[in-house]
Amino acid sequence: MTDKKYFSRLIAIVAVVMLAPLAGFAQDEGPGYLQVRTMFVKSGRIGDFLELQAEFAKAGKAAGLSRDFWQEVRGENGAFHAVRSIDKLAENDAGFQAPMEGEAWDNWIAAFNDTVDRSTFQILRVQPGHNIPAAEDSETNLMLLRYRTVAPGRGGDYRAWIENDLLPAIRKGEFQGFSYIKMHMGGNPNTWISATQYPNWAAMDDTGIFSHMSGEDISALLTKSNDMVVDSEVKILRYRAELSF
Repeated sequence: MTDKKYFSRLIAIVAVVMLAPLAGFAQDEGPGYLQVRTMFVKSGRIGDFLELQAEFAKAGKAAGLSRDFWQEVRGENGAFHAVRSIDKLAENDAGFQAPMEGEAWDNWIAAFNDTVDRSTFQILRVQPGHNIPAAEDSETNLMLLRYRTVAPGRGGDYRAWIENDLLPAIRKGEFQGFSYIKMHMGGNPNTWISATQYPNWAAMDDTGIFSHMSGEDISALLTKSNDMVVDSEVKILRYRAELSF
């Protein structure tokens, strides 16, 4: 699904509540859905695109709106994500609220469309109990996303593996800043997405969520899910605080 004209009121993600980076991914008591607008910028136009996003952020903040903004740093070049969280899909009945009015908005939209090659819109379902909060004083700059598409008919088995094997192992190691969400609309409904938060690249040198486990134990844990997964993809996003509000 493509739509360059409308941003959709964005949120907090890939910072699930839109108040602080990854707040949403870090809370069990949080919104029910994440709405993600992914924009693919034309070659050579990233500078122009970011200037427009700075204008949008300034206007959005003044209008009392909120979003989190992320840039892919490992994945597709020129891809940016604007994220918004909602409790229920019915909230979309209110329609899109532009942060500018009249000619200013028309001019912004025209300039924006000129910088973007295409965009996609996805709705992700937040899974209750699948979030391990980040420390309150933590600073999330990077987020590692792992997309795993599960074989048809194996969704229940995969959920059981997450709840009975993976999450208990992560909690045992006291790692903070991990969550699982699931594709709801705009993509394969059999796709699950794990989000791991890091303050910087150096933190990724460690084994992270499995730092307390031996290589043999890690292999045994992951092997349990291997026959359920038919496709996987990894992306790393950088939080753009200056473009979030």
